[in-house]
Amino acid sequence: MININLLPPELKLRRIKAKHTASLISVCLVIVFVTVILGVIARSAKETIEAHLGSTQDSVKESNNLSGENKTLVDNVLLINDRAQATKEVNKTRAIWSQVLQELSNDTPASVQFETVTANSEQSPNFTLSGNTNSEVEIIKFKEKLEASGFFKNVTFKNSSLNAGTEISGQTIKFTLEFDLAKFASVSTGVNQ
Repeated sequence: MININLLPPELKLRRIKAKHTASLISVCLVIVFVTVILGVIARSAKETIEAHLGSTQDSVKESNNLSGENKTLVDNVLLINDRAQATKEVNKTRAIWSQVLQELSNDTPASVQFETVTANSEQSPNFTLSGNTNSEVEIIKFKEKLEASGFFKNVTFKNSSLNAGTEISGQTIKFTLEFDLAKFASVSTGVNQ
């Protein structure tokens, strides 16, 4: 089929021009419509990205705060562990005097009387004990009990002398013993105060 156009040339030109104009307007409308849609999508994406960025920043700030708190907690735990270790070291060398004196009292025979007890945990011998008794056997028993005790070590007999007494008290032997404190790590739990 052949199409013959019998319109005058001016009308043909106007019609072609109108088609071009309509095409141009259509293309412009499509471009505007696409631009508007892309703008709406871009704006929505921007808001979504900003919201996600805000929540991510908040999460990072919270993580930083938590890590700061965790660092503080870790520092405090390390400090407590250091203090606990230092306390253990001090307790190994610390003399619990009530227990020491109780043990000394328990080891003392009935006929032995103390005159002086000098204690200094920073020098050796730690204890110097002077006392009176009425027989040398009691001094030996006392020395053996101190040596057998878990609290005392290096018990040495320093000196003794005979004191003339009265008719009622009789003669007494004045003696001096020196000894050191043993470490308390294993013994302190077994003694009651």
